[in-house]
Amino acid sequence: MHINEFAKMSHERSLKYQPTSKGDWEFHLIGMVGECGELMNLLKKLKRGDFPMDEERKANIAEEVADAITYAFLALSELGVDPEKTILDKYEKVNKRVAKGGFHVRN
Repeated sequence: MHINEFAKMSHERSLKYQPTSKGDWEFHLIGMVGECGELMNLLKKLKRGDFPMDEERKANIAEEVADAITYAFLALSELGVDPEKTILDKYEKVNKRVAKGGFHVRN
């Protein structure tokens, strides 16, 4: 499945089950930040030693990341931009910065 196919499926599901969010890209960004918050709460508890990093925790983290990504695609869809093109364009922009010694360069 391609990125745009997933984005379209998510968008159609959102319109079906959350029709009031139609056109509301901000709603989806708020949802994305909420999912990132849940992810950070898991990380906090891991760092604090509340539980070990095991397969269950990896699955929980993967689900929160997937939720955040889904909301990001929904926001892009509501903005009317092509998610795949946007991601690839940004990737190339960062590549140019890295080639010039940008902040992503690791020693």
